[in-house]
Amino acid sequence: MSLKRLIDCKWLVDQVTKGAVNKQGLRVLDCTFKPAPKPDPAVFKSAYYGQWDKLMNKPSDHKAEFSKAHIPGAVHANLDDAMYPSKTERFALYPPEQFEEYAQRLGLNQGDHIVVYDRGMNGGMMWAAKFWWLFKTYGHDNVSILNGGFHAWKKGNYPISSEVVQLPKGDWKANLRSELNVTFEELTKKQDDGRDLIDKADEVNFLDARKKEQFHGEEDTGLDPYMVNGSYIPGFINVPVNQLVDSNGLLKSPEDIKAYASSKGFREGKPIITSCNTGIQASLLAFALTLVDAQYPIRLYNGSLKEMEVRAPQRISAGA
Repeated sequence: MSLKRLIDCKWLVDQVTKGAVNKQGLRVLDCTFKPAPKPDPAVFKSAYYGQWDKLMNKPSDHKAEFSKAHIPGAVHANLDDAMYPSKTERFALYPPEQFEEYAQRLGLNQGDHIVVYDRGMNGGMMWAAKFWWLFKTYGHDNVSILNGGFHAWKKGNYPISSEVVQLPKGDWKANLRSELNVTFEELTKKQDDGRDLIDKADEVNFLDARKKEQFHGEEDTGLDPYMVNGSYIPGFINVPVNQLVDSNGLLKSPEDIKAYASSKGFREGKPIITSCNTGIQASLLAFALTLVDAQYPIRLYNGSLKEMEVRAPQRISAGA
């Protein structure tokens, strides 16, 4: 099965109606997530890291919300299971063998086409987009996002279930593509000309996906004012991902996305690195840009500003 990157509710409800979900290689993941303070990395490592039964059975608000109502046949994918809190990142990437185990426990198989959705901000696609990027990072390209997420599904009066499906363990395999993510070390390593990658904003589209009020420090940035003096990294361009979603909670057309990004300073032909605070909004921006051109050279800074805040706070010096 091969689908478009962005699918609509009408297509998915047809699959639900004819019983194709969890059959014929189609899986649906509900990525509902309720943000919470970062767990203590040391406690998580000793109590939960690699202990999948314990971790995946841990109660949470997002799991409870999923259990009450979701698309029939959907399985809950919890970002706090799929990623882990490290010393410098809220959501750090697992080694491939660990993510592989998690994906298999979700019931995923190698040939599956995965549809992801959520019910959060930006049309119920932000957390879903993080899973889209995760699967892409671990070598699985057959992933689509449901346009408008659960909000659009409910608005269409499509069937809703409270049945929690438990799929048998799958045979999904991870194949890490680390080149899709840029690391702090790569961003800050001095090159032959004495500059690091961040200094070369004239050669790279550094795109910050946060809303403009956060970017400019006009409201709470989520950053520690005792650690940083600004609200963004000099040279980074603000392309707020919330502006890429229309009044109905649907992603705008590729033409509108391109026009908006270009109006903010995006330059075609140059490499793209997306970021935000913790790599979530950056994932939806990366997804939106692939709709414009699947060949865009896009990478994501997963640690984003919250990692920079800890490791090189002086770099966050513009704005505010």
